[in-house]
Amino acid sequence: MARSRPSPKKTAVASVKRSELTKDSDRATLVHDLHVHQEELHVQNQQLIAAQTALEETRDRFVDLYDFAPNGYLTVDKDALILQINLTGAAFFGRSRDAIVGLPLLAFVARQERGEFLDFMRACRGHRSGPGPVVELAARTADGVRHMQLICRPWKDHAGTREFFMAVLDITDRKLADADREVAAREHAELVGRLLSVQEDERRRIARDIHDHLGQQLTGLRLKLEQLGGDPAAAGLRERILDVHRIAEQLDTHLDFFTGKLRPAALDDLGLVVALSQFVNAWSANFGVLGEFQSSGLDGHRIVPEVETHLYRFCQEALHNVYKHAMARRASVILARRHNQLILIVEDDGRGFDPQAPRKQPQEGGLGLLGMRERAALMGGKVDIESKRGKGTTLFLQVPWSIASPPPRKILNSPRTTKLVR
Repeated sequence: MARSRPSPKKTAVASVKRSELTKDSDRATLVHDLHVHQEELHVQNQQLIAAQTALEETRDRFVDLYDFAPNGYLTVDKDALILQINLTGAAFFGRSRDAIVGLPLLAFVARQERGEFLDFMRACRGHRSGPGPVVELAARTADGVRHMQLICRPWKDHAGTREFFMAVLDITDRKLADADREVAAREHAELVGRLLSVQEDERRRIARDIHDHLGQQLTGLRLKLEQLGGDPAAAGLRERILDVHRIAEQLDTHLDFFTGKLRPAALDDLGLVVALSQFVNAWSANFGVLGEFQSSGLDGHRIVPEVETHLYRFCQEALHNVYKHAMARRASVILARRHNQLILIVEDDGRGFDPQAPRKQPQEGGLGLLGMRERAALMGGKVDIESKRGKGTTLFLQVPWSIASPPPRKILNSPRTTKLVR
């Protein structure tokens, strides 16, 4: 039996219903998507709010770190006008931040050091890479003059304008401590100088007393022994008398050497070159070590008496150490003027030592080297030591010629007299 077909009208109605159902479904899907997107926007908004809050907290934290940092910080433009400054920096200068911003940093620099500050700013403007320029200056603050160290780091802001970020370090206490150390070092040097001067005077007095009393008595003893040796009545004792005479001669020689060690007369009368030559020869003869002395560049020149004494004692102590510690066969002493330096070199071929090694026994040359360095410091000089075990030792002493050389004599002419004045 044949099936009946739907009418066109019913087909159209069904199609419209299906279309409406599809639209409703699409509308529901769109609404759902809108709800989902709204939730996503809400979540993103919450995340942005949280990020903004975190950024603000971080900003506030770093602002606090900047303001209350232990060191001062400020930013200046190319003309050194202060653009920003933290509270520590403002407290260092003794003004409020609002009163400082806009002022030139130069206004806070002590007048006598403003030229150095301008040089520092030129270095900042010319800086391109590496550690930034550093300068130490005296600053004018509400508490008086204080000392600051400026450390510069150039950078550019968002607009591309070149600015200079600077750290301001308060170094007043360090400067005061340095000044105290300099005063203490100067007072120490003056005290050591006075002690050495008193020591030299005492040595001079003792040497004179020994020469005037013991030396004359020993000379008289030798003369009497010579007379007694020539007396026919003492022919049987002649050999014994000669032995005693030889002993007296040795005593006389040793007495002259030790008197010279105390204070050689040649140092005052003839100068350092002659005194050192005589001492090296006497030291060599007395201790049996071959000694040589050379000098150059000092012909006809005398040295300041105090410096002559220090150089003589330096050489004396150095040769004493050679005999006592080096076990050397020969030693040489060189005194020379080279350009603007006066140089004293003491060299030996002994067993040597390691200058960098710690000394376990103070008597192993330690006090001698300490005394020589002390004398070098009093002359404004320096001591260098070259030594290796088994290779000998060389001591170099350098003293500025301006300190060792006496001032030139001035000739004063007058209608009646002509005088030489130091």
